[in-house]
Amino acid sequence: MTATTDDRDRTGTDDTASRNVFAPSGLPGAAVLGAVIGLLMLVLCGVAIRDLVVAAGWTDGDPWLAGAAHWSTETSWTGWMWAAAIACVVVGLGMLAVAVKPRRPTHLRLAGHDVLWTRRVDVARRCSAAAESVSGVEHATTVVTRRKATCTVTARDSTDRDHVREVVESVIGDVESPKRAVVRFPNRRGGGRR
Repeated sequence: MTATTDDRDRTGTDDTASRNVFAPSGLPGAAVLGAVIGLLMLVLCGVAIRDLVVAAGWTDGDPWLAGAAHWSTETSWTGWMWAAAIACVVVGLGMLAVAVKPRRPTHLRLAGHDVLWTRRVDVARRCSAAAESVSGVEHATTVVTRRKATCTVTARDSTDRDHVREVVESVIGDVESPKRAVVRFPNRRGGGRR
């Protein structure tokens, strides 16, 4: 199979598909609610199967679904039903809001790449590893949030702190979304020193 001109002109950062590429994201907000509703539907199916077994004469008893339908047709409107109706409307609107709520992104896009993502925890590990690669750094711990990356570095007094900041900022620079790199050098007695 020979490569076409379009394939040869394609850069390493382009996607292989012609359609839009969406960032990885977490579960939709309705996933848990959908699972609960699915379990309730399975229970309802179990009740329906039980009623079929009763109707076939394989066991004794009264059909539950037919009894519930008969009770609902003979019940007249009472005051407590207003509260139930309002509660159903509120629950329905809440379910609609959860269904259309945007999903939270789980990965960060790498700068200059349309189809490469990384997790926040991996960026934090890379920042810590980059800081620990500097001579004199004993330990580094990084926490990456939506807006910034905070790297706490335990280092000797002779360590080039500006170089540590540069290597951490270079790792953060690989991520497309603008994040601020904060490098802290706490002293041995627990006070913070930047």
